[in-house]
Amino acid sequence: MEPLNRIRRMTGDLMVASKAASPHVISMVEVDYSAVEAARLPRRDVFAAEHGYSLTYLPFVTRAVVDALAEFPHMNASMGEGEVILHNEVNMSIAVDLDFQGLLCARGARRT
Repeated sequence: MEPLNRIRRMTGDLMVASKAASPHVISMVEVDYSAVEAARLPRRDVFAAEHGYSLTYLPFVTRAVVDALAEFPHMNASMGEGEVILHNEVNMSIAVDLDFQGLLCARGARRT
């Protein structure tokens, strides 16, 4: 066993609070990645040399999600006092934990 550090404990608490406050849904679909792979493969070596890490599918998936949220604004909404609030921005955050040291978060916003 390993005790939770402060960041992991806080992350767990916030995840539980999020699930209690917001509906959570899981949906799965099959996706043809051949066009993404055709765009990624010719650039991966240059990308790795310039940035020091691999060009993965994550930026492609993230861009597709942001574009879809801009196209379908009701999927980018929150609940207010008896109303649905449609947002004019799409905010996307991705957090990763490197070597179990705590979360690093990259954020971006796009106006719709």
